[in-house]
Amino acid sequence: MKTIKTIVTVLIFTVICSGLINAQTKPVKRLAAPYFTIAPTGGILFPVGQLGDNLRPGPSLGLDLGYRINKEVGVYGKVGFSFMNSKTDGIPSGRYVEFSAGPRYYMTKPNLSSTLFLEAGVGAYQFNREGYNFGVIPVPEVNDTKIGVNGGIGANLALTKTIDIMIKAKYHSVFTEGGSSSFITALGGIEFKLK
Repeated sequence: MKTIKTIVTVLIFTVICSGLINAQTKPVKRLAAPYFTIAPTGGILFPVGQLGDNLRPGPSLGLDLGYRINKEVGVYGKVGFSFMNSKTDGIPSGRYVEFSAGPRYYMTKPNLSSTLFLEAGVGAYQFNREGYNFGVIPVPEVNDTKIGVNGGIGANLALTKTIDIMIKAKYHSVFTEGGSSSFITALGGIEFKLK
C-alpha cells in the first residue's frame, strides 16, 4: 500500500510538471549551450520496500552541478543529504549521503522556454545511524557506503535567460548484501546557468 501511495505521488508530480511546462507558452530567450549549471535543491525522501517498513519520509537537501553539452544532452553530478526518522521509538534517525553522476537528456520544443528531462546516475550512498540500546541489547552504529543507481524525470521552468526553476522526481536503488534499499526523492530548486 505504501508503494502504491508513493507511485501515485510521483505520477501526480509528473502531471504537474507537464502542466506547468505546457502553460508556459511565452518563450524566454534561452542561453545557448554549452554552459555550466548549479542548482541548490530541497524536497522530501520517501523510503519504499524494506526501507519503508522501518523508516518514515524525511527532508532531502542537495546540490546539482551540470554541464549542458548541446540542446538535448548534458551531464550532471549531485551531492545529496537525506534524513529519515525511525518508525520505532528509541531508535535514532537514519541519514543518507549521496554522491552520484550521470547523463541527462532534455526534451525541447521550439515554442517553449521550458524543458522536460530524463536523467540516470550511478554513485556512492553512505547510510549512517548512531548506535542505541534495544532493551538491554546494544546495537552498534551503522556507517556503511554502498554503490547505487538512480533514474527519474524532471523539468526546467524558465524564469530568465540564466535562471530556471528545476523540479524532479527520482527512484534510487542502493545495492546491499540482502538485496537493495530503495527510496524516491521529489526535489525542487533554482538552477543558475554559467557561461
